[in-house]
Amino acid sequence: MLCAHCLRCGRRSVVGRSSNALLAESEDGKPRLRCDMCGGRNVKLFQAQGPVEMLAFLSGRL
Repeated sequence: MLCAHCLRCGRRSVVGRSSNALLAESEDGKPRLRCDMCGGRNVKLFQAQGPVEMLAFLSGRL
């Protein structure tokens, strides 16, 4: 599972399954994501290896 953490407002969310089609790429080749709460572009991605790791990330333990 692909997770995201907004460094501006602190929101953590699950983006979806890890897939290249899921993320729209910009001209420089990096994924371009925006936070759905604050609109910030400073979003850090996290690749969870399973549901337990995903829940730990969402609760702020990772």
